[in-house]
Amino acid sequence: MPEAVSVAVRPNVRDNGIMAIDDMLCMHCGACVGTCPTNAIFLNEVYLTFNEDCTQCGMCVKVCPVGAIDYPHGHKLSQLP
Repeated sequence: MPEAVSVAVRPNVRDNGIMAIDDMLCMHCGACVGTCPTNAIFLNEVYLTFNEDCTQCGMCVKVCPVGAIDYPHGHKLSQLP
């Protein structure tokens, strides 16, 4: 799995090439975990992570109440600058 890369405009965003997570926005509510059809999202006390089972279907992006999840930088649907 690729290493996390910081996005200069939003330095609190971790972009691992699978999905991008804004750790400052994430409330650890678990909405994304419950909606993932491939069970590719893991939530611990500190970080939300995605594994290689992620298909980038976007369900987590849609259900996140605070917009903490986005497609990785460079993805055609990414909202990151």
